[in-house]
Amino acid sequence: MTVLVAPACTLQNESVTSIPTFVGQRSTLRLWLAMVPLLLGVLIGALAISSVSTALPAIRGDLALTDTESLWLVDVYALSLAATLIVAARFGDAFGRKTIILIGLAGFAVLNAVGGFATSGVVLILVRALLGVAEAFVIAGVVATIGAKFHERERVLAYGLWTATFGTGSALGPVIGGLLAEGPGWRWLMLGSVPLAVIAGLLALWLVPDSRSSQQPSWDAPSIISSIIGLGALVFALHEALVAPASAVVSALVAVVGLVFFVRRQWRLSEPFLDIRLFRVPGFSPAAIRIIASSGASAASVLLVSLHLQDTRGQNAAEAGIALLPQAVAIAIGGVVAPLALRWLSASRLTVVALLLQAVGLGWLALDPSLMAIPLVLVGLGFGVGATLAATTLFEVTTEDQAGQVGAIQEVGFALGGGLGVAVFGTIAAVLVTGGFVVAVLVAAAVVTAAAVLPLVRRRSERLSSLVR
Repeated sequence: MTVLVAPACTLQNESVTSIPTFVGQRSTLRLWLAMVPLLLGVLIGALAISSVSTALPAIRGDLALTDTESLWLVDVYALSLAATLIVAARFGDAFGRKTIILIGLAGFAVLNAVGGFATSGVVLILVRALLGVAEAFVIAGVVATIGAKFHERERVLAYGLWTATFGTGSALGPVIGGLLAEGPGWRWLMLGSVPLAVIAGLLALWLVPDSRSSQQPSWDAPSIISSIIGLGALVFALHEALVAPASAVVSALVAVVGLVFFVRRQWRLSEPFLDIRLFRVPGFSPAAIRIIASSGASAASVLLVSLHLQDTRGQNAAEAGIALLPQAVAIAIGGVVAPLALRWLSASRLTVVALLLQAVGLGWLALDPSLMAIPLVLVGLGFGVGATLAATTLFEVTTEDQAGQVGAIQEVGFALGGGLGVAVFGTIAAVLVTGGFVVAVLVAAAVVTAAAVLPLVRRRSERLSSLVR
């Protein structure tokens, strides 16, 4: 994979000679038209993630889902996306990014058709898991295509269009999910995606240029298997920690064994499947942690607020979806505002300010949920700005040769953060029936605050230690 987020604070100082050579130094109209199917694929994925939150009560009632199954229905999409994203990216490097985009869009069409007629909760959860895999192929292909075919200045605009599209999908998803659940039925959430996927696939076949890596990626089966098992067991342990401690302990042990094996193997391989040495680069690990924490809190807030409004306040799904609009819109605005705000604050300070803003919004939401709009705007704006800058930091502290793996790590962080956020904070709210919403949201605020502040504390302690020496 190639760089997705170009360092906005350095673009202004780049000379023309630093830009890769492209025909006429400008992308053709056909290439910009290729963004249509690429963005449509992103939109379908955003709708799939966000629309289920407001439709969940209707799905739960129709298929008689348990609380655990309900959380898995929401969570499994993002988790399967995270587990297979690196594999999908390597597949695109080897066989072509256009190929994996077409595979992902075809998967969207077929799987949504199957899910639309599902009569079993288990089948629907399985379909959602496979849809996450399809989304991994689409995202990996889109990221690599933007990086390979747009030069750096146009890449920023292309990424901005991606951010705006995802924000739009996140905003429309809860509303559409609520309206369909209250109207023709939740099944049209999936059936309605089928023609969109078909149209996107046909346009991609016609317009999207193909590209692949000049270096063949190494395929190491033990690395692939151990990473998937380790991440899956880790998420299951977190998911079951409060409701089934014994199963959670066993799963946690499996996760530790799998992930330790994976890390040790990457150290030994001359061409690792994932270069974990990147996490030793100064600034890289704090940025990755901030992405996971911020995206987890943002995803959890959508689910928790939706369920709170419907289960506690008696609102219908459509009303809950409309109430969530401010957060989704603010996320899109935050992604656009982030590069502009760097004119007044450094990236490091602005990231901290943004994450603290998200934490304030979460705290406000927990302590005074009577007025949802303003705190949801703070949560969305903080995430949009903070996560964008944290993702940019990943690329700023690494080299161009490492950009492919950095892009994969970035997207895994977002997907894994969203999945873990729903699993952990959703479980807290479900187990603590009385006051569960308040406790879960406050814990999320504390996690985001820690992610914002702890790297600064660590940096200061390291400076003091160096002075003492």
